[in-house]
Amino acid sequence: MIFSARFLGPDLYGSFALAINFVLIFSFLPELGLTAILTRELSKRKEEKGKIFNEVLSFSLFLSLISYILIIVLGIIIIKDIRSLKLLPILGIMMIFDVLREFAYAVYRAELKGELQGILHFLTNLFLFIFGLYSLIKFNTTIALAYAYFFSIGLGFILSILFLGKLLKTFKFIFDLHIYKLYFKSSWPIAIANALYLLLLFTDSIILGWFYPSYFVGIYNSAVKINEFLILFPTGVALALLPLFSSNLNNKEELRKTMEFGIYLNYLVVLPIIFSIFILSDKLIILVFGENYFTATYGLKILIPSLLANSIFMVFSQFLIAIDRRVELLIYEFIGYITNVLLNLILIPKFDFIAASYTTTFSSFLTFLLGYFAIQKYLSFNLWQDVTKPLLASLILSLFLILVSKFSLIFSIIGGVFVYFLALVLLKDKIFSELLRYLRLPR
Repeated sequence: MIFSARFLGPDLYGSFALAINFVLIFSFLPELGLTAILTRELSKRKEEKGKIFNEVLSFSLFLSLISYILIIVLGIIIIKDIRSLKLLPILGIMMIFDVLREFAYAVYRAELKGELQGILHFLTNLFLFIFGLYSLIKFNTTIALAYAYFFSIGLGFILSILFLGKLLKTFKFIFDLHIYKLYFKSSWPIAIANALYLLLLFTDSIILGWFYPSYFVGIYNSAVKINEFLILFPTGVALALLPLFSSNLNNKEELRKTMEFGIYLNYLVVLPIIFSIFILSDKLIILVFGENYFTATYGLKILIPSLLANSIFMVFSQFLIAIDRRVELLIYEFIGYITNVLLNLILIPKFDFIAASYTTTFSSFLTFLLGYFAIQKYLSFNLWQDVTKPLLASLILSLFLILVSKFSLIFSIIGGVFVYFLALVLLKDKIFSELLRYLRLPR
């Protein structure tokens, strides 16, 4: 997606971003929170693995058909850009492949095979890079890029299900509304939360596309895509915590330790990213997207703090999924979404993508703070546990980046990584003792 912006330019890229953002909004429907339910149930009821997998996947396939119809019908009504409209049928199928791929990952997480998910995710992104780059060099059109996404995600989906073994061989489609209803009773809070998250993530682009030409959508989404890319690791951390939460439901002390360690890992990774982006955003935008996107620098600096709020909020969410209380966060997410939409509708017509950036960051922190207070009644923990050393190391990193600001971006990044980890070592951060403890555990 990032390379496509550079090749296509802000205008064509804006059309593609508008189409794929619109499609991804509907990805909550075939997923419907069922991947988290699948991981949870497989972790708790291993003897019924085949039955659970058949029922959950069948439900998702049924929902996939509904979501595809909605994409086509509502796209005709909402999307003004003709180029974007033509991409919806292709990208709609691509989205379904992508969601179904997540069900295979849910099985791997339940079996504590996170490394397999990582490998398959890497291969899928590699396919996307190869096919996407070829389509951009050879054709440089939005339709060619859409087909590249379709084939890449499709291949990733095929690879992901091949490792399911017996589950795949014995899969039978089950159409039973009563069974679907039972799973929906558990998954609907997650589904609504996912829907609100996707709406919060992509509605601003849809509103921006309604009031402004695709060029502005392209500029804004270049900043958004960097933010989305950077959240991949925190997302992996949060998802990996779900089995740990689920297996320690009766041990409050272990739950507290898991929660605090998950939050600490986010501080460890996200804080240096935020500090670095503030200093290097102009060089990063020009290197990745080109000088035509330089104005996106302002949007990126405004958006990047939301990375911390969203990362920790995902940890909260996984804990509540484990204790089957995800519904508790819905009201706060809804407040965040309504705030986001209203501010966007008021401010975007006057301040274009800058308004969208401020609104997104404000809404993310509002939702995070409300969620933090909501979760306290189920688990008492220290939100600021072990934040000091990652924060100090990030400040040292910032000083280094300022001092070498005249050097190339690559030098700054490589040197910055070295300085950050050296600072953690000198500060005797606990991550190193944790790693040593893990390595010394008997296998």
